[in-house]
Amino acid sequence: MTLLRHRVLNGWPLFYLIALLTLGGMVAGMLIIGISSPEATVKLIRLSVQFASPWIYIAFVTSALTTLFPNAFSKWLLRNRRYTGLSFAAGFGWQAVFIAVLLTLYPAHYWDDLHKASELLGRSLSYIFLLALIVTSFLPVRRKMSRAQWHWLHLIGIWYFWAAIWVSYAEQALSQNAKTIDVVFALLGLLVLILRLAANIKSRGIIAARKST
Repeated sequence: MTLLRHRVLNGWPLFYLIALLTLGGMVAGMLIIGISSPEATVKLIRLSVQFASPWIYIAFVTSALTTLFPNAFSKWLLRNRRYTGLSFAAGFGWQAVFIAVLLTLYPAHYWDDLHKASELLGRSLSYIFLLALIVTSFLPVRRKMSRAQWHWLHLIGIWYFWAAIWVSYAEQALSQNAKTIDVVFALLGLLVLILRLAANIKSRGIIAARKST
């Protein structure tokens, strides 16, 4: 049995492992950074996004890697795409936790320095969207949807969250306060987009070739 076939690295055990590692990282962050100031709490919000971001990029590019590089690793990613997607949701959930902390302890800082009321509405819609993706990832709910409904919901969802994460990092990477991690995630987001577009072009070429024969 290869490593990628190991029980711990597939299915729900993989999700539990990622969620546990994320929990460990957030607990360490809370111990080191704390929530004694609004600035510290904002750092924890950003840390939660950093833990979640790799998984949305992976879920976004999985099918493209399978098309471009059909090997054991890309097939492992495809087999576990549901769980990497849920790992993003689990990591992103920590953002909601610390936004709630910020709103509770430092509401003036949130409204005056971070977000307007209209942006809270947009953020709330993002969480509703995320909840819809989570719920429809489970078979009992999925069976009640048509194939087209499920496909379009998850297609729009994966593009929406890729764009939200990437734009956030790209803006920060281009700012005067840019950090190395912002540049890294901005470039990674661009890379997975290029791979996805390349896979789309390759798939269209294959379909066209089949129709011509």
